Amino acid sequence: MKKILLLFAFTTLGILNGFSQSKKNDLKLTVSGLPLFGTSEDFSSGLNGFVIKPTIGYYISDKTSIELNFSYASMNDLKIGNINSYYNSYSFIPTLRNNFVNNNKLRVFAEFGFGLGTIKYNADNNDFRNNQHEELSGGISVLNIGIGGNYYFNEKFGIEFIIPYLTTNNITSQQSNNIYSGIGPTIGLTYKLN
Repeated sequence: MKKILLLFAFTTLGILNGFSQSKKNDLKLTVSGLPLFGTSEDFSSGLNGFVIKPTIGYYISDKTSIELNFSYASMNDLKIGNINSYYNSYSFIPTLRNNFVNNNKLRVFAEFGFGLGTIKYNADNNDFRNNQHEELSGGISVLNIGIGGNYYFNEKFGIEFIIPYLTTNNITSQQSNNIYSGIGPTIGLTYKLN
């Protein structure tokens, strides 16, 4: 029994000593998703869509990182000219993140990002596609301001949670300016690459 307890104690100490803080030149990969809650000219309040967001982050100092977000968003149940419609969008959002807490298992941060992308509207039934779908499709801008944290299970692998405020605007259409504004709680898995 003493051997088992001794083995357990050394294993636990080894795992706990394996944790480390983020430091300059660290590289991490995060894959996260977020439901879109909010309101817009084109849809009502509530859950309106979903975003998949793979991100690569590089620490330029012990507490500050540059995150490169590549996002795919889809929103259904839209009405465009009384026609059931949806959109798909892609965006690239460089983000600056600063860790206020940076200890062995927990990082707490604030972030700010701005990026550009594209959006394509379509009718649920292609037979009902009209000019409004083409006029609304085009370029978008995305602004992201949020707070969040990472909790690491071991030295390399952890979970991330962010509460961002997002605003997405159509920058090429005169028909609609604001596509989405609201909070999009984000949860994902993160892996330290080096």
